[in-house]
Amino acid sequence: MPALIHNCSSCSLAEIWFEEDGSDVYLNLNRVATEEDLESNHCLEYEGQAIETVQIQVAFCPYCGQKLASGKKVVVPQFQHYNFGGGK
Repeated sequence: MPALIHNCSSCSLAEIWFEEDGSDVYLNLNRVATEEDLESNHCLEYEGQAIETVQIQVAFCPYCGQKLASGKKVVVPQFQHYNFGGGK
């Protein structure tokens, strides 16, 4: 996992982290497999396996409001979605 660039108590109990790429900051959110997911999807191997990851460019933490991006340019909303579970 990348170096911690922001420590927000709202993010501590979920698979959420922030990454820097130059002056851009990205919020990453993981959805992990539960027991129910394993029962309904034979492609999944174990509980806690990453099923989906969404990466969203941010300038501020959406939970506490702290400014994260160092640049002054306007953040153009964009995201990446990765589906590892073979479902939905």
